[in-house]
Amino acid sequence: MGGEDMSFFLQQVPGCYFFLGSANPEKGLAYPHHHPRFDFDETALGMGVEIFVRCVEKFLK
Repeated sequence: MGGEDMSFFLQQVPGCYFFLGSANPEKGLAYPHHHPRFDFDETALGMGVEIFVRCVEKFLK
């Protein structure tokens, strides 16, 4: 669900919505959200942190 409630938040405050892929079929982590066997590859978290840090750096320039 790409929109969820984000569209309502963005009507009040500027922002963005992005997807950070975290499936990894090689590790058996390829089930969709809301599936009872859903899990994600935690190595994707580092990329998510980097995206947020770079956004903050750009904002503070």
